[in-house]
Amino acid sequence: MPELLNNWFTRWWDFVDSRGVVRRMVLGISLWMLWDVSKWGMDYADKALAIGKTDASLGAVMVAAGGPATLLAGYVFKLYVDSRGGS
Repeated sequence: MPELLNNWFTRWWDFVDSRGVVRRMVLGISLWMLWDVSKWGMDYADKALAIGKTDASLGAVMVAAGGPATLLAGYVFKLYVDSRGGS
C-alpha cells in the first residue's frame, strides 16, 4: 500500500510541477490582492472626498495600504518571469 500511495503522489506532483501550477497560483493570488487593494483605495478616496477631506493624509493612507501590495505583486511577477527561463 505505501508503494501505491507514493507512486500516486509522485505522479501527481510531477503533473503539478511540470505545468508550473504553484507559481501560477501565487502570481494569480498576488495580482488579485493588488486588484482588491486598488479597489479599496478607490472606495476610500471616493468616501473621503465626499465628506470633504482633501488634505495629504488621504494620499498617505492610500500609499501606506497600496505600496506594500504593489511591491509584493511586482516581486512575485519578477520571480514568475525568472522562473520561466527554462520553459
